Amino acid sequence: MKRISIMAGMLLAFGSIITSCKKDKTDHQYDNRIIQDTRSNSGIRIVNMANHNQVIVNGDTLTNYQVFGPTDPNWKLYGTKYFPEKGQLSTTWYVPKHFLNAAGKATLKTEARSYQSIPDPAVFEVAENYSQPADYYIVRSSIYTTGEIPQVNRIPRSVEAPAKADHFKIRIVNLSAGIKSPDATQEKIDGPMSLAWADGTPVNTATSNVPAGKYSDYIELPYGTYQFKVMSKAGTQVSAFGGNNEENTKVIDPATSTMTKGAIGIPHTVSVGITYAPIRTYQPGGIYTIVIAPFIFTVPYYLGGSGEETTISQNGFQVVTDISEPMNITYARIHGVNALPGSNAIRLKVNGRQAGNDINYATAGEYITTVTGMTTIEATDAAGKVLAARQQFLTAGQNYSSWVYADANGAAQIAVAANNLSGNLFNPGEDGQDGTYQRRQYKLPFQYRFLNFCPDFANVNFTGDNGQSIGGSGTKNLQPGVIPQETSNAIKGATIMNFKMMAFQSPANVFPGTWLTQIPLLKSSDFIARKELYTRAPMPETEPGFFTVALIGRNGPNVPAAAKARMIIVKHNR
Repeated sequence: MKRISIMAGMLLAFGSIITSCKKDKTDHQYDNRIIQDTRSNSGIRIVNMANHNQVIVNGDTLTNYQVFGPTDPNWKLYGTKYFPEKGQLSTTWYVPKHFLNAAGKATLKTEARSYQSIPDPAVFEVAENYSQPADYYIVRSSIYTTGEIPQVNRIPRSVEAPAKADHFKIRIVNLSAGIKSPDATQEKIDGPMSLAWADGTPVNTATSNVPAGKYSDYIELPYGTYQFKVMSKAGTQVSAFGGNNEENTKVIDPATSTMTKGAIGIPHTVSVGITYAPIRTYQPGGIYTIVIAPFIFTVPYYLGGSGEETTISQNGFQVVTDISEPMNITYARIHGVNALPGSNAIRLKVNGRQAGNDINYATAGEYITTVTGMTTIEATDAAGKVLAARQQFLTAGQNYSSWVYADANGAAQIAVAANNLSGNLFNPGEDGQDGTYQRRQYKLPFQYRFLNFCPDFANVNFTGDNGQSIGGSGTKNLQPGVIPQETSNAIKGATIMNFKMMAFQSPANVFPGTWLTQIPLLKSSDFIARKELYTRAPMPETEPGFFTVALIGRNGPNVPAAAKARMIIVKHNR
């Protein structure tokens, strides 16, 4: 027993020695920052509209100057200290302060370097003005243009937040120029430019008819999802540049700057009549510039075989964020839709505040911005009598439609639908792994959701032509007043623009069922908000956007004509 006690004591002593020698490795840390040195930026920003990828500052080369041939199997872009991701200049870049001399100035050279490219270099001096941040816009030189616009343009940039916290600021910078082009069919796009809504109506007089070489004042607008368009003085639309490899956003018809079809068996020589302009959400507190400048666009090569392409210079536009885009953690957007048969006009109140003007039957009201959280939503008549009310938690950054409709007993009800206006959709992954998803971003969405607010049809299916499935679970087995909670947007590509939408009734889990012949069809052209926007052929067969198609009204022999069941269209972006 004594021997065991001695051995135990020795083990305890040995353990204490080991414990006393143990050392915490607190000095080992990971630094996952892309830029790891201490560095601060000046108020000088380079905005690269010339597709330059290399930059030299004060004689110091900051980019990698790598050039690869088209068949080089080992090409790889290496990062540099100032451009750690790919080692090349991108669209925007802030000049670090330590490059500025005592007078706050630095000399820059930017150029394009790639296989068989024209360098088109720009050499210029930048100067810091501590009371006014500035952008230096680089555009294509007289190699491509007739030279009215300088290659480098210094333009003041606002960093002051909008006066209203739920608004954003936006302006136009017009650097359009005459284009040197050997293509006789190419349209002329230059001169004064105007900012317009999706239907082509002007946004504001301050952003209208901005001359070439000038920029407008910033204007403030309520945050939300918009498809801003740029209109020439001739009333034609200017194409945006920078499609994200989506179908039909990159190859344009040179005579009209419209997108072209590219489906199997359809050559790119066929225009769809739609000019590319991205749809996006402009965040509260954000500051944006829409700049018009010459870009290199892809066009069909008409002298070659079907499917061949070439490039041309043409004026287009891009959206540039003037500050880091804020995250919206405070506000939501909401509006009302009147689907209540027999009502001439209703009012939607959100926490006691009226949302827009009176809403006529079968129409949607104006959007308002509200602070998120538990919210009281009321529908009243013109005299202020409450017809229906409900409590709804509103989430930051979300877009809502409050549908006012009648149940089977004729009583008014409110259903709140959260609209997915992100342009992001998830499709099941194709790699065979469980729980994986494939995400796709649509900058020019043709997306539709479907709702049933007719109590006389217990189960409704929405289809395309001849009862064919549109796709998406949100088109099938829709019950009155029930909002599908899953991602329910159906998608149509830009090559399938001529379509019809039909309504069917069926037992549960049967598709499509019996065609409701008393419900008028919707045609693809019904989704065009303002046909007079399109001043030349071809007239498009439909328009992009985020839409809800809803079956409203009542069905029966004694229903007044104005209240008979029909499909209506609500467009959620402006």
